[in-house]
This record gives sequence, structure tokens and C-alpha cells, in this order.
Amino acid sequence: MALSEQMKAKNIGRWVLTSKGIERGYLRIEEGLLSEVCYGAPPSDSPRGVVLPAFVNAHTHVGDSVAYPAPQGTVQEIVGPPDGYKHRILRSAPTDKKMKGIQESLTTMASSGTTLFCDFREEGLDGVRLLGKAMTSDSPASVVLGRPAQQTPTDEDVAELLRECDGIGMSASSDWPIDVLSMISRKARAAGKLFAVHASEVMREDIDAILRLRPSYLVHMCRASEEDLEACRESRVPVVVCPSSNRFFGLDPGIPRILKAGVSVALGTDNGMITRPNMLKELRVAYMLSRPMGGISTLEAVNLATIGGRKVLNADAKITTEISKEMDLVVIDVKDDDPLTELVTSARSLSITATIRGGKVWRTSAWNG
Repeated sequence: MALSEQMKAKNIGRWVLTSKGIERGYLRIEEGLLSEVCYGAPPSDSPRGVVLPAFVNAHTHVGDSVAYPAPQGTVQEIVGPPDGYKHRILRSAPTDKKMKGIQESLTTMASSGTTLFCDFREEGLDGVRLLGKAMTSDSPASVVLGRPAQQTPTDEDVAELLRECDGIGMSASSDWPIDVLSMISRKARAAGKLFAVHASEVMREDIDAILRLRPSYLVHMCRASEEDLEACRESRVPVVVCPSSNRFFGLDPGIPRILKAGVSVALGTDNGMITRPNMLKELRVAYMLSRPMGGISTLEAVNLATIGGRKVLNADAKITTEISKEMDLVVIDVKDDDPLTELVTSARSLSITATIRGGKVWRTSAWNG
């Protein structure tokens, strides 16, 4: 059935994702608005599809999309501040080209079922403002974590930055003086905003020192020990993993062991110059990359890209594990009677038949994902 015909239909989907797994169900649509989430056998006219919370991309760097595709190199050579490849490109690229790169990434996210993303935005106030200018009504909602342009920012530099974004997102703790990180964390928390930091990506870092910063969450943790993960669990500090980016650098986030440790986990695509911010692709990589370490279930994999991001970012404080009219939703066409397996192994952006945002059906554009 063509997309236009599906959107005219009163019912969409045949399965609904719940906290326990897949159940038979569908959405009732009236005049382009979601009127009801229904459970039970769907009507015969309801197109095949699985309904799930729309994707949350919990960690991006859309600003460096201008540098896609990135050359091969180590983490330090490619993304390490202050003079890694990425930072040199950000300094030298014209603003209009950076804007175009950001907009391409926003289009990719919107076209692949993402309705919320969290960006670590470099370049200080200018970087935060550039992302704001790039956003349109069709863009996913954003949680923007700025970063001081100076290596040793003043209290006022940080305060000014916090007035225009949702918090602060820092690179590895080893990149910054500890007193600077402490000051930034303190000011972010005082403002009621997020403070997040990359941790133990390439080498194991001092988790005790990092946790003393009282971060909202950590990114990567590829080299974390079992004791480090236990410390995160006890401190209730979540972790955002980025398997495609990690794989680019020959790393593995070790998703099964992080989940086994009882740590809350979310999924992100990381650098726009390394991989396009398509959460369906990231979901597939997360699932496949986890298999040699014992694997994760299809439900666990999907939760990383949906509920996990909402919990980590506390998106709109609407943390729920059940589909509801208040939740942004995505409907993905599936051919098999095992929709979650199909979702994590072969679904593409072209499989997305509808995204529902704020109760309104938003039609996806064609995307060669």
C-alpha cells in the first residue's frame, strides 16, 4: 500500500511495542491526528507495521558533518582537541558549509524516525547559535549541550553559554584541567541543566574522579572495568554508547556487559563526519556488534534507541515504558511475523511509513537509507 493511502487509512500497524515485548495492536488515526492506541487483533485494513517510541539519538556531533567522510586515524588524531582533524575543519570551514552539513544531518534524523537528539556542540556560543539557526519546524527536537570555546573559560563564559543551551557536553576529562571541569559541572547543576562528559573511550580513566564531577551521564566507556561500571550503577550515572563510531576506531562499547552491570544505557550515532545519524543503522550495528560478547535481545536493542534515550535525557520528564498518545511514535513496515528481529537486522529508513509527533501524523520523505 502506498504511503499516501496508508495515511488516509483509519488504522496503522499490526504490532505495538510494550515493555514486555511485542503485542498485537494498532493506531487509530482520525484526520491526521492520533486518536487512540489500540491493543488486540488489528482490523484487516490496517497496513503491516510495528509501532514503537520514536528514536532518540542520545549523542551526536552534528557540527562536524561538514567533514564527512572522515579520514582514517586514531581518536586523538581525528577528534582530539584542540588540534585534531575535526577541530581544524571546524575552525577553517565557512559558516555556510557548516550550516549545510548540520541541515543534512537533521534531515537524515527526521527521515529515519528520530524525533529527539542530544548534541555536543563545540565552538562556544557561536556553535550553539549556528545549530539553532539550522533547525526548522521539520527538524527533530533538540537537547543542545554547549562547550566553552576557551580551554580555561571564566565563570561568566560558562554562565553565558548556559543561558543559551540545555547544558554542557565535554570531551574526555583528560582534555581539561580538573578545576575547570569542576566549575563547569557546578554551574550547570546550579542552573538545573545537564553536564555530560566522554569517559574511558580509548584508555581507562579514573572513574572516581569523573563521578566526583556528578555528571548527568557518560559517553562511551569502552575501556571501563567491571568495577567502573559498578561505580556507575551505584551512582546511578547512565552511559550512552556509540557503536558505529567506536567500530570506526577499532573499539567496542561492550553493550552486553554494561547492561549486565545494571547501568542504564542509551544509543547515539556520535560524529557526523564518521557516520550519518541514522538510528536504524545504529541499532543494527549495536545488535550485531554485541553478538560476540554474548549478545543482547532484540527488545534490549530497540530499547537502547527509544526508551533508553528518554531515560538518560529525561525528555520532557515523560519517562514511560508504554506506548501512549503523549509519546512521539514511529511506524515501521515489517514483512515478517517477528517484527523486532526484522527491525534490528534489516529495516531501513525506507521502511518507515509514519512518524507521529505531538499527536500529529508527520509523513516521512523518501530516504535512501
